[in-house]
Amino acid sequence: MTIKLAIPTLVVVPGDEHDFSALYAIATAYAHSGELLNSHAARTDQVTFVFPAMVCSSFAIELFLKFFLTLDNADNPTSPQNDRRGHYLQKLWERIKPDNQNLIAGMFRNPSRAPVTTGLAARKALFLEALTNIGNAPFVEWRYVYEIEGPALLSHGAVAEVLDAVGYAAEYVMKARRAAPALTSSGTQDPV
Repeated sequence: MTIKLAIPTLVVVPGDEHDFSALYAIATAYAHSGELLNSHAARTDQVTFVFPAMVCSSFAIELFLKFFLTLDNADNPTSPQNDRRGHYLQKLWERIKPDNQNLIAGMFRNPSRAPVTTGLAARKALFLEALTNIGNAPFVEWRYVYEIEGPALLSHGAVAEVLDAVGYAAEYVMKARRAAPALTSSGTQDPV
């Protein structure tokens, strides 16, 4: 089973606890890994690859939710910091600022990647229903799939809908942050 690895070793150097950009990059990598594994399962008829695909996609949702908590912490470093620990998606969701919750809900079932603000209450209710339906901690549940004691429905499609919403919302924030002019510590535009 050992193959020649393209990147056999990697040194990880922890950064700033407020580095939402790194968390965004890692969450995006897990999201893409889930897609790649799911495609590989379909292409090779090896359905067992759906399990790691589900784990990667579920973990990406968790990381994108933690991205929004990290973003809020970075924007308010002197305020009490949001707790980013844990795997329970509903608890992470509840800690996210309402503006960011609205942004995520505005991206739900919205392939345009531009937030929709009309009918936001209904969108938010639909998103919360979808979030609840994928399970409280799907990353934990599906990484230990061999421990499941009875029949269980694995819906990568349902997870993908939630993943798209949180991923598109995070992407929207990152694009806006990158487009914003750099400011100096005095609040004036940096003449770079």
